[in-house]
Amino acid sequence: MLFDSAATNWLILGLLLSILELFVPGTYLIWFGFAGLLMSILTCFIDMALSTQIIWFAVFSAIFAVIGWFSYRYIFKKTQTPKEYRNLNDSAQQYVGRIVTLAEDVVDNQTKVKVGDTYWLAYSEKPLKKGATAKVTDVKDSLILVVE
Repeated sequence: MLFDSAATNWLILGLLLSILELFVPGTYLIWFGFAGLLMSILTCFIDMALSTQIIWFAVFSAIFAVIGWFSYRYIFKKTQTPKEYRNLNDSAQQYVGRIVTLAEDVVDNQTKVKVGDTYWLAYSEKPLKKGATAKVTDVKDSLILVVE
């Protein structure tokens, strides 16, 4: 072993894995680092063979990985965007379901519609005339409203 004490070796491994977490993408090495630190504490008090230490490290790593998975799952579930705010920055998606007025006749399935004080490109398969009202049913490419 590198040093005389197994506890020192496990401490170094735990700290190394924890520091590597800062440089490697992802968030999983910290949990193995915790297992290494726990092994350091355990080997301070209990004398074990190297094979037994490796088995316990694997068990603790699995336990900490499961704890990490549940922790991240809880955090990400809690931080999800509420349904009413999902389209906050997608202004075109906010118009789905609205009634709009056509600013031009439909030519080649394309037209412009007036929404509030702005004009949007729109797509329609029906031959609608200027001034007609239509309902926005979908959005294409976040720019074109699909009307019927």
